[in-house]
Amino acid sequence: MDKEAVIERLKKELDLPNFKGRLEEKDYTEEDYQKIKKDLDDYFENYVRNVEN
Repeated sequence: MDKEAVIERLKKELDLPNFKGRLEEKDYTEEDYQKIKKDLDDYFENYVRNVEN
């Protein structure tokens, strides 16, 4: 999938309608996508949620 497809899928699956990720122009595999998704989720849990608490 291309960069735009990855961004749209992340918006939908992570419920981030205003997400504007910076990804390089390339074809992403499902494995690449899952890693990006996990990294974003980890970032949110480790940094954003800590600020909320």
